[in-house]
Amino acid sequence: MNDFMARWVTLLRMKKICLMLVMVLGLLLVACGSSPKDYSDATPLHTINTSVPVRALWAKSTGDVPEYAHAQLPVVIDTGSTEDKKIYVASRRGDVAAHATGNGEVLWQVSMGEALTGGPGVGEDLLFVGTREAELVALDKDDGTERWRQRISSEMLATPVVVGDLVVVQSIDGRISVYKTATGKKLWSYERSIPKLTLRGTSKPLVVNEAVLAGFSDGRLLSLSLATGELLWETTIAVPHGRTDLERLVDIDGLFRAVDGVVYVSSYQGRVVAVSIADGNVLWARDMSSYTGLTVSGEQIFITDATSRVWALDGRTGATLWRQDSLLGRELSVPVVQGNTVVVADYDGFVHWLSRDDGDFVARKSLDRVWSTMRYVWDSDEPAEEVYRSVSVSPLVAADTLYVRDNTGALAAFSLLKQTVSEQAATK
Repeated sequence: MNDFMARWVTLLRMKKICLMLVMVLGLLLVACGSSPKDYSDATPLHTINTSVPVRALWAKSTGDVPEYAHAQLPVVIDTGSTEDKKIYVASRRGDVAAHATGNGEVLWQVSMGEALTGGPGVGEDLLFVGTREAELVALDKDDGTERWRQRISSEMLATPVVVGDLVVVQSIDGRISVYKTATGKKLWSYERSIPKLTLRGTSKPLVVNEAVLAGFSDGRLLSLSLATGELLWETTIAVPHGRTDLERLVDIDGLFRAVDGVVYVSSYQGRVVAVSIADGNVLWARDMSSYTGLTVSGEQIFITDATSRVWALDGRTGATLWRQDSLLGRELSVPVVQGNTVVVADYDGFVHWLSRDDGDFVARKSLDRVWSTMRYVWDSDEPAEEVYRSVSVSPLVAADTLYVRDNTGALAAFSLLKQTVSEQAATK
């Protein structure tokens, strides 16, 4: 009997390890022409009552991005420009382009002829991208001309952060490095050991009050002096548990946000935590696994967990305000806020607008339908039903316009239409 029970326990452990391996390998993969993941268990979509009208403004091709790599090659808008804003995008194959926000027109485009893994980061005069061969490249923001390139310690998967004349880079080997934007000269580097097994991704650092806030794959959040790289404090966001390396994954890979002296951070197989930026003290924490990250608006936190539940939390206490469970298994993007809605996109190219007040669905759009309507149907040698329009990079909201880029590189812009009082009453 004891021998039987021992074998039974061993089988259960092996089954658990195998299931976790399948799940984690999906997160580790980067698309290189591979077939889509198996989403047979994803929750099917049901018809919703559209109460908020959404209009697609335009759609443009921008070159593909790595699948399942949520932090890589996002859409970036030059927030520092006083002129018309521009959208900057980079593709996995090495194309970098600037688009007009109003109609998506290509203002300039260059082909670097080499694979890109991170960026673009936007500075006053320059854009910064990372290559697969571990180089940081500075491009002229006006025309894409290369200004300089600098060897870095390893691949950069996260977007570099530009602060004045400094650019902050986090690479996958556990290093934070700061370079001069004008020349690429390295000023300092901070290194941290990383676990043997990690998710393929890196969170984007934040710079707040002359400090660099960075999350690492050991589940810790660090604050470093921007000027010198001195460690100011470190805080544990997640503690590894379990016997295997898979069970002990606690990466901080998703987007985290800082508001009013507090930084909100999530981790895979860990917690979502509010931390004081001044001293690293934990203000509140609750168990939750997320590899995409969160967004903050007002006193609310919106987060997509690892099972694709969407949560609204009270930013002061971490208490649940609402939870949307109808998109389980659909591999959702990090949420963004557009008007009074919370927006997420899924593995099948659907964009979902939820009420910020209660999480109910208020609108939905198919990127495939938007693309076919506004651009063209794919060539006959690639039937439309085989186009895989997953969205793994973060959507972006700027000046009330939502920008969503799928993994094929189709970039679409959406606006919320204002309703009259009578129209609002008719939708209730």
